Amino acid sequence: MFCVPSTEIGAIMNITKGGLVLFSANSNSSCMELSKRIAERLGVEMGKVQVYQEPNRETRVQIQESVRGKDVFIIQTVSKDVNTTIMELLIMVYACKTSCAKSIIGVVPYFPYSKQCKMRKRGSIVSKLLASMMCKAGLTHLITMDLHQKEIQGFFNIPVDNLRASPFLLQYIQEEIPDYRNAVIVAKSPASAKRAQSFAERLRLGIAVIHGEAQDAESDMVDGRHSPPTAKYVAAIHPSLEIPMLIPKEKPPITVVGDVGGRIAIIVVSEGPLVLIKHVKVAEIKYLFCVVVTNTIPHEIQKLQCPKIKTVDISMILSEAIRRIHNGESMSYLFRNIGVDD
Repeated sequence: MFCVPSTEIGAIMNITKGGLVLFSANSNSSCMELSKRIAERLGVEMGKVQVYQEPNRETRVQIQESVRGKDVFIIQTVSKDVNTTIMELLIMVYACKTSCAKSIIGVVPYFPYSKQCKMRKRGSIVSKLLASMMCKAGLTHLITMDLHQKEIQGFFNIPVDNLRASPFLLQYIQEEIPDYRNAVIVAKSPASAKRAQSFAERLRLGIAVIHGEAQDAESDMVDGRHSPPTAKYVAAIHPSLEIPMLIPKEKPPITVVGDVGGRIAIIVVSEGPLVLIKHVKVAEIKYLFCVVVTNTIPHEIQKLQCPKIKTVDISMILSEAIRRIHNGESMSYLFRNIGVDD
């Protein structure tokens, strides 16, 4: 398991070369709080910038200090108003570019539109569009965490460091769940089995998979793409043109593959940095123990509504990534023991 020793980081964190500017976007209060934690670990002051909305909802950015020839790091977390969040980031990046910054590094722990990374009929790969917009605005480097699909890194023509939150979540399980040895790692779907397997191997636990939540198959019969014609017209054209019809999918009943009876179920959710910890008995959820989430996404309102939501701070690894990039040091230390399936 990868873990950054706090004593080692504490000894070197504030040793940074000059010329580093740290900006926080104005998306939400959690972004400001995460930025302050990172600044404290780096031993620097937050950069002065004003980000606000005009009466007509246009975003305006005013950089209030010189960034000429400096390494600028812009921290932005994704709020509920994701499109405003994106525009804030793009405008801040472009403002730093036109102010002659040496480099502009975006720190975006949760990359927006990452789920729209595959072509769907006449849709579009929106994450590719967003990557192009960021690069065009002037971004020279991106720091993110747990991309929905690792292949999204290929959409950028700039370096992308895809950090992992799993070391902090694994540490929480080991320290906060007294009987975690009696647990089983559960993948909420077959698609997230690889991530669950990674958790299970590091914790030396068993694994189970929930099956039966498949979505209904998309129909191609209404979009004009069923060519050659359907089977009853094929013979009139040529017998060799008959194509075997694919059997349509049917949503199966929900089942759990694996033994979870009387054990603690740690459900791994692959869509974001979440771990749902529940007590499961005979494949039936009886008690919700807690929901563990990192502070890369805003969830203050949800915590007020549900006291069982626990927050794990990952500012340590973001701070170390910023320090290493600024000082021109290797990033391999942050990816120790990280495999392809992690």
